Amino acid sequence: MSRAIYWFRHIRTKQVLATLERSVLARPRLLKGQIPESLRPSTIRPDHWTPLVVAHGFESEKTQADAFTLATQPGHPLVPLTKEQLDQYRLLPNKTKRLVDMDMEEKQIAQLARTLIYLEAVKSPVVPTENGLKLFWETMDWVQKVEDAGLKWPKWVEHGLLDTTRGNIILNSELRSIP
Repeated sequence: MSRAIYWFRHIRTKQVLATLERSVLARPRLLKGQIPESLRPSTIRPDHWTPLVVAHGFESEKTQADAFTLATQPGHPLVPLTKEQLDQYRLLPNKTKRLVDMDMEEKQIAQLARTLIYLEAVKSPVVPTENGLKLFWETMDWVQKVEDAGLKWPKWVEHGLLDTTRGNIILNSELRSIP
């Protein structure tokens, strides 16, 4: 039986939530665990969250849970910030810093890529043996951005486009059969 991990992005703040469910509303406590309190939206509106990427093809619940634990750790940008960029960030007013800190898309995508590379390097049981892991993307630009940053996707990872309607309803037939 196939399992999946869903990453949703907030359309206004660019915050990212990862979940094992098809909907952000299925587990509202995820918000408390993944986003710092000072950056958290006051309410979770389902129409403000849209799928960013779906990792599909885990062979068991344990492998899915292991990958979820690693991939939801706080990430770092694809390309490390330079000293000048850090100095500019320190000079920003607190309100502007909060807006910069809310933009988690790149950090979470980088964390996902680094997690998959790490799992391949340590020959983890999370690596699928029969079929590869398939990543369905909201936009395929992220695949190229990761490669441009010098990270290489493992060979067992395939990429596809996420088919959505109304911005947040997933239509891909491969993802429909997931319990």
